[in-house]
Order: sequence, then C-alpha cells, then structure tokens
Amino acid sequence: MAKIMNIRKIYTDGRHNAFTDIEHWKGYYYVCFRNAGRHAVPGDYGDVFVIRSSDLKSWNVCVRLSAGDKHDDRDPALLNMGDELAVFFGSSYPKKPGELLYEKRRNRRIQSFASFTSDGINWSSPQPIYEENFWLWQVENSAGSFYGVAHDDWGTDKLAWSINGRDWKTIWEFASNKFQFGEAGLWITDKRMYLVIRSPKSSTNMAILAQSEPPYKKWDIKELNYTVHSPVIRSVKGELWIAGRACSKQLPSSILPSELSQEKVKALVHFDKRLSKTPDWYTALWRLKNDQLEPILVLPSRGDCAYPGLVVEENRVLMSYYSQHDIDKGPKPVSGETPSEIYLAEIIP
Repeated sequence: MAKIMNIRKIYTDGRHNAFTDIEHWKGYYYVCFRNAGRHAVPGDYGDVFVIRSSDLKSWNVCVRLSAGDKHDDRDPALLNMGDELAVFFGSSYPKKPGELLYEKRRNRRIQSFASFTSDGINWSSPQPIYEENFWLWQVENSAGSFYGVAHDDWGTDKLAWSINGRDWKTIWEFASNKFQFGEAGLWITDKRMYLVIRSPKSSTNMAILAQSEPPYKKWDIKELNYTVHSPVIRSVKGELWIAGRACSKQLPSSILPSELSQEKVKALVHFDKRLSKTPDWYTALWRLKNDQLEPILVLPSRGDCAYPGLVVEENRVLMSYYSQHDIDKGPKPVSGETPSEIYLAEIIP
C-alpha cells in the first residue's frame, strides 16, 4: 500500500503560487509554477518561476520568466530533453489593448511559449511555439520525440509532435463530439499513448480516458469514474498512476484527510473566504485499473489546490502540488491577493 513519507512546503511568499510541475535533470530537482496575485480574475497577470534543489530541502529561484507586459503566464510544464531542460507555458493577453484580461468571456488571445537551458541557471528568453490561440498544456518525452495535446477556447483539440521542442506540428485533430478536451495528461508506455483529460462537456463531468497505438490516429475514448482536474500520468511499478484535483464527494471517506479544526479554518478564512466550507476539492492519486480509476492517496490540501507534477524514482515517487491548507503559517499577503503555497510530497509506492 502506498504511503506518504513526508511533505515539505518548498515555496511561499504570500502570493498565489500554483500550477506546478517537477523534473529531475543533471543532479537537480526543478519545480516550476505560476506566481501571481490570484487564480484568474480581471486584471490579474502572472509570471513563471522555476526553483531548484539538489537535496529536496533547500530551494532557490533560478529563473523568473515572462512572455511580456500584461500577459498572464501560467500552467508551466518542464521537459527533460537530455542536454537541455525546457519549460513550456501558456500565455494569455487581452484581444484589445486597454482591456482587462478575463473581464469578458473569451476576450483573450493565447500563445504557447518555451524557454530552454543547458545549465539550469541561464535560460533563453521565452519564444512562441505552436499555433496562435492554441495552448500546448503539457508535454512529454517518448524516446526522443515530444508530444502534447493543445486546445483552444472553442473546443478544438490537437495532438502535437516535435523532434526538437521548438518546432511543433499537428499530427491529429480530434473530432468534435460530446466530449470537449481541456487539460490533458499524457503518457506513452510500450508505444501506447494514454490521455487522461479534464472534460468540461462530458455528460457527468467525469474525466476522459483516450488510448491509441502509433501513428496515434485511431482513438478509443470513454468516460472514467472520477472527476479529475489537472491530470498527470506516470508509470509506477508496472501501474499507471494519475494525479490531479479530486471532488471530495466522490472519494472514499476512509482516505480523506482529517477535517481541520474550527480554529484553523477561521485562520484560513482570514485570507480566503472560500476556505470556510468543507473542502470540495483535494489533491489525489489514483491508479488506472481496467479502464477505471482506483484511488490510492489523498494529500493534505484544501481550497484552491492540486495541479501536480510527478517524478518516479526507483523506490519513491515525488509529487509537487499547491494548496491553501496551511497559508495561515506563511507570509502575510498583499491586500486583495489570495495566497497559495507550493508543496513536495515523498511517496513510497
């Protein structure tokens, strides 16, 4: 049975730090995330931070990335490319100069960006990649080829491929049907590609499982049995593990964290009134078993949380994520901002 060995808070500054990923590269662990005032509200803009550590205890910011003024840079994803480490992220900005981002529905333009480093210290300026108005949400390496699922604001979803991480092309466009794709976790094992997708337009709001063999043009698509936001997939001891944000009502009560004391909740609500209610969402881990999800663990978390990253090592799994469950012990936020913090969990499979 999987067990949480320890959890560390690895970054907090009183701001909204969220949407993580983690990678191990050239002797260091790297975690990336968005740093902003709030999750996504009119006029809110964020930058991408990358921090690193050699021992998982002491962390330092190695780069802060921005695609431009009045851009909201978010949901970064790290990619181990061998000689290089890359970070990919989506950038949103207003269609019309002078408008506030997110003030009106779909008043934004989207562009995916990437930055590269060969030493972890010196990073290239973010450069635009892939098609305008498409968000390459997560990218993965499979035998030196790179894949990711891109989506736009109108329900078009594409599988993208690259040989160098800089030049991307579409190899498949998913047919428009009752499922609309969104955040898509991707993993390839034995050449079979698995997608676990947050689908806002499924009939039950459950996540979607999509599977395909090369050349990835015929897909078996079905609903899963859990709602999963911000999914990420990794192979762990012959199983496929999925991490993401889970709906508390769907999870077995036996694996839920203990409810916080009223004193603790009162302290948290001082920073974000949404934290007054029993959590609707947790950060969780599942295994994929017979095309269904089986819950493994629920991490200490509350409120605005999850967007995990996973690194699988021989005898442990490292998981980055963000949460608001302990913000009362962090730095005091700027008035009007809603803080969240970055965590790292060490899990024994």
